[in-house]
Amino acid sequence: MSDPDRFNLDGIAADKARIEEANRTQRTTRDRSTQKLIALTNLPWLIAIAAWLLWKYL
Repeated sequence: MSDPDRFNLDGIAADKARIEEANRTQRTTRDRSTQKLIALTNLPWLIAIAAWLLWKYL
């Protein structure tokens, strides 16, 4: 973007639109398999807590 367009309202609106588009594409690129993989990182903690609760109360 050139310097004269940088601070006028058209330049600001263009930058805002570019940022919103980047945020929108970032949210849609994370597919379900990635979300499942992220959820599996908590599985060892859940197993450890369940084992500790069983050991403590049984």
